[in-house]
Amino acid sequence: MKLVILAVLFVSVVHSTEDHCHQSWTGSGSCGYSNACYKTDYFKSVYHGTIQARPNFQASQEAEKLHKAMDGAGTKDNAVIDILTSCDNEQRQLIAQAFEEIYEKNLIQVLKSELSGDYGDVVVHLVEPSAEYEAWLMNEAISGFGTEEDVLIEIMSFRNKEQLESIQQAYETKFGKTLADDIDSDTSGNMQKLLLTLMKGERDEPHEVVQSFAKSDATFLYQEGEDRFGTDDDLFLSVFTSRSWDQLAATCKAYEELYDKSMEDVLEEEFASGIMSGLKKLVAFSRDRAVYFADKLHEAMSGMGTDDETLQRIIITHCEVDMLEIKEAYRNKYGRTLGNMIRDDCSGNYKRVLLALIN
Repeated sequence: MKLVILAVLFVSVVHSTEDHCHQSWTGSGSCGYSNACYKTDYFKSVYHGTIQARPNFQASQEAEKLHKAMDGAGTKDNAVIDILTSCDNEQRQLIAQAFEEIYEKNLIQVLKSELSGDYGDVVVHLVEPSAEYEAWLMNEAISGFGTEEDVLIEIMSFRNKEQLESIQQAYETKFGKTLADDIDSDTSGNMQKLLLTLMKGERDEPHEVVQSFAKSDATFLYQEGEDRFGTDDDLFLSVFTSRSWDQLAATCKAYEELYDKSMEDVLEEEFASGIMSGLKKLVAFSRDRAVYFADKLHEAMSGMGTDDETLQRIIITHCEVDMLEIKEAYRNKYGRTLGNMIRDDCSGNYKRVLLALIN
């Protein structure tokens, strides 16, 4: 009953401010990404991609340049990289369409025949529609022994309802089964609830942070968590998956001020390891997602060998959204640029295409 009343009251406040809100994650044609979250007086999160739509873009011209770069003996890799990293994913779909219309060949198949290794993988994924690429990422995370919940959470947390619906459609088309069914069969308990809820894309869009409701959320979380025997798991899941990122950050701050304990410590005490880790990720996203992904990139390139799957996934899925902030967070935390780390850890055309995407 408390949860229902709180939800109704919160929604009424969000609706009352919706005329002042700007969407940070909006659909944009076949790509589904926006290039930035535009700042207003009402929320703090401002993010910018390093890859943006190219002005004065002509798909047929770019298709012809690509064909010339791959025609004859050898491939002019610098030209391929320049063409495909100087426009966004939506424009790449137009290039692929023009390429097939002009040359009667599928661009992705041509690229696969011309390129190889990690470099080839990155280029092919750049040309794939975003929804298809992310559907593939999710299937990779679910398939095999165990489930990589991190990958699922990191993708679904930053996609809006429309984007998630596109991913689910692509998933069913490509794999002949629904994403929900795969999550349902491969996970259980609260982690299953968390993933299925995130898949719906019901998080509030950015809006003016309502401090009184942050305190109310914090109070309810305390009353239904630390202050009772047994935790109301559904309340935590509801608040963590429905509040806007800034509102969730305000709730975590209010909790610490009211009860002198960080939300991370609360989660560690109240939840089992799996779901606790998932909820802590959402808290980290709300506090500063750029720092979170900077850490992930650093881990991918530290130690023996490179976690190329993580490196490619984060750069490809964030280059149009928030890579400028991730780069800044990386430099501030690790005392060197992300570009220099990539230069030291990667080589050849693989290094060149990754650097082009972050610059």
